[in-house]
Amino acid sequence: MSGQVWKIAAIAVVLLLATVGSLITGGRSDVGLTDIFTLLTGAEDIAATTMRDIRMPRTAVAALVGVNLALAGVVLQALTRNPLASPAILGINQGAALGLVAALVFPSATGLALNSMAVAGALAAGAATFAIAGGFGGRIDPLRLVLGGVAVGAFSFAAVRFAYTLEDDLAHAVIRWTIGDIGDMRWHDAAPLAVFTFVGMLGGVALAQRLNMMALGDASARGLGADPRWTLFLGAVLAAILAGASVTVAGPIAFVGLVVPHLARVMFGGDHRVLVPAAAALGAALMLVADTLSKLIAAPSEIPVGLVAALIGAPWFLYLTLTSEALE
Repeated sequence: MSGQVWKIAAIAVVLLLATVGSLITGGRSDVGLTDIFTLLTGAEDIAATTMRDIRMPRTAVAALVGVNLALAGVVLQALTRNPLASPAILGINQGAALGLVAALVFPSATGLALNSMAVAGALAAGAATFAIAGGFGGRIDPLRLVLGGVAVGAFSFAAVRFAYTLEDDLAHAVIRWTIGDIGDMRWHDAAPLAVFTFVGMLGGVALAQRLNMMALGDASARGLGADPRWTLFLGAVLAAILAGASVTVAGPIAFVGLVVPHLARVMFGGDHRVLVPAAAALGAALMLVADTLSKLIAAPSEIPVGLVAALIGAPWFLYLTLTSEALE
């Protein structure tokens, strides 16, 4: 028990330090933590206003996106029993991006809000990947799942790039977004994302016991009263909502949903009642670290946070690919 307490304390410290790092880096050098206390006293100056209107919403978005992608990864890995499953690897992020771009290019044809189209695109991409892997036939082939996700993701991203040729203004507006960028976040971006994150946390906690049963196999889960098909449906919808909401705001950031579930599992074991909150905290910390590094690596310029996340996650993905027994 004491070991668990130390791990929780370590995550809390990392999360706090990462939050501080995200808040005090980038932009004006005269903006710091003291400006938060200035805001609390009711006094305002340019530095305090910058902290409130620019730094704080960006930090909030980074943390919320990390939570969403980490939770989506936990759910997908449990549903597929595949350690390589994540929103990016299965093409779900790219499908969400395609849905969002379709809403931007053809607003009158879709008639749906951006969030709705992103979730619809994520669901469609996830369904296509599961179909390729044989998921609707009762058994998911691990290799076909990964290859299907790569194919669906490549098709979706090719379609996104094709949309650039139809709308020049769109290309200039979203080229950094397609890499994963949170540089221009404001509170009107963070507020709706927080709602999706809250719903996602509730959904993850509610599904935790079902996900534990799925780890025992379909037959055992069915015997314990958890219909695998119903669990698959609920989990897929939850993952699509979480990924779609994140992609709408920050773009298709890769590897967070792959790395974090593994790290949480190493630290806390396989009980999803613990994994869900642990992954949420670790996901927030990872994205806050990535945000801080994105502002420091090329200072005073910034690089998209999605590139930093990829630099962190790509070696982990390669390691898992080379060592995982799930593909054998």
